[in-house]
Amino acid sequence: MIKAIFFDLDRTLLNSRKEIPDSAKSALAECKCRGIKLFIATARPPILDGMLDWGDEEFSLFDGGIYCNGGCIEIDKNIFYTYIPSNIVLYCAEAVKKYEGLNITLQMKNEKHAFNNPLDDFAYDIWGIKKADTVKITSDCAAQTVKILIYYENMVDIVSDLPIELIEDLQEYCDKKVSFCLTDSGKIIQITAKTATKYNAAERVRKHFGFLTEEIAVFGDDMNDIEMLRGYDNSVAMGNADEQVKAIAGFVTKSNDDDGIAYAISDLLNII
Repeated sequence: MIKAIFFDLDRTLLNSRKEIPDSAKSALAECKCRGIKLFIATARPPILDGMLDWGDEEFSLFDGGIYCNGGCIEIDKNIFYTYIPSNIVLYCAEAVKKYEGLNITLQMKNEKHAFNNPLDDFAYDIWGIKKADTVKITSDCAAQTVKILIYYENMVDIVSDLPIELIEDLQEYCDKKVSFCLTDSGKIIQITAKTATKYNAAERVRKHFGFLTEEIAVFGDDMNDIEMLRGYDNSVAMGNADEQVKAIAGFVTKSNDDDGIAYAISDLLNII
């Protein structure tokens, strides 16, 4: 019997319009009625009201969440952060200076953001933050960084691939020191503390509630979901997921634009 479900957001629970489809809302509401606990498991920070315009309807579906790829966990309305070592943060900030137009963002405690370059004005709303609340990167920022993002453009409109030389440099420097993930088909580097992964965070939540591994189901689509999907037998990759993700999942459902969440919950996992 499934007692808790973890959902990635982008390209998983959210459709291409960045909305939770009505079919998924109905399926999640039915899970809640049956006493199943529901959790977000996303690379996004916990400011979904600003980023996705979420209100009580959306937040009420969930019992907590994993954010920043596991760097931030909400359990029973308490928030826990895991920080990246300062030397890693400062090395990454220095490394991007070699590439014109390359951006690095530090997502910090209390959902503060530090940038090496400002975003275009339109992008701040999509990030869910105000330009006036952002800061430049300093050593103080490095001491409270939960996640590092490296990307071109504004990330929300990204088209440019990252330099191979940079990827190799950071992979070598970060090896075994942090969790390093290349997502969005090679366009974004995401770095968190070594122990800050979606899987480790899901395990912390599972143990907090005393659930068994077989009582957990997880959903995802991208490279940063692989460890979480591999960790549980009841793992579901979306039909639009990367092929590597589909290969390790227990089930493959329909796409995020084709009622994939509802189909998996009712037809693949037989939860409702």
